[in-house]
Amino acid sequence: MPMATFVLSTGRCGTQWLAATLKAACGDHLTVEHEPLHNGYRPRQMLGLKTPTDLDQESSRLILAHVERIEGTLEASSYMECGHPCWSSVPWLIERFSGRIRILHLVRHPVPTALSWLTHAAYEPPLLPHLKEKVLLSPFDDGVAFLEYRERWPSLTPFEKSLFYWAEVNALGLRLERMPEVPWLRLTFEELFLDTGIGRILEFLEMPARPRITGAGPEVIDQHHFKAVSALPDLGLLDRHPRVAQVAERLGYAASWADVEGLRRRYFLPGP
Repeated sequence: MPMATFVLSTGRCGTQWLAATLKAACGDHLTVEHEPLHNGYRPRQMLGLKTPTDLDQESSRLILAHVERIEGTLEASSYMECGHPCWSSVPWLIERFSGRIRILHLVRHPVPTALSWLTHAAYEPPLLPHLKEKVLLSPFDDGVAFLEYRERWPSLTPFEKSLFYWAEVNALGLRLERMPEVPWLRLTFEELFLDTGIGRILEFLEMPARPRITGAGPEVIDQHHFKAVSALPDLGLLDRHPRVAQVAERLGYAASWADVEGLRRRYFLPGP
């Protein structure tokens, strides 16, 4: 039976590469899309509302039309949606596609994830007054789990706020994976680019293994890559976020980060 598979992630986890790789590997057996609605899923609002019918009329229409199109796709082939904006819609998607849905929970260590979002100016004051701050999630949004962040929010740096977002998304994934009726695969960013990683995904999707794909090394695909941050954040700030540490530990990560020089090479833009 054709199945719909959705990626649950924070973003900045390799989903563009994953979409391109699966398109090449699976051909007509799998329809693959990367962030087809972008932020049209209204992730901040959907976390609390639980259903798109409670959104504004245009947002509701967009999401409902999208899932109806997916249902049409499932008449001929399985479907795979990569990307992050659907993360808070996953509970509703599980209900909507009951019995024919799989979830791939793609995780990455909180430090490089937060730094990658900083290169996209997450939680930074906008450069121009008519622009809006890129708020991935706020502790004042309905449905958040870690309400203790409300009191601390004004004093947090953009890096710390990105850590909060990371913890909320992955904590939701950890809660949902306990649902026995939903096939679930959790895979790390580090595993994704290994032969075994993409092989596990193909097996999870019940797709035939393709040696020319699973044996290929990763080629960076990031159409939304921004070059660097002007300064690395103080990684000692992690000590102020036990919630982040708890979620990281449950995902198999130590909250601390040892390869500071690697972060510097990847994300830091030195001054003139």
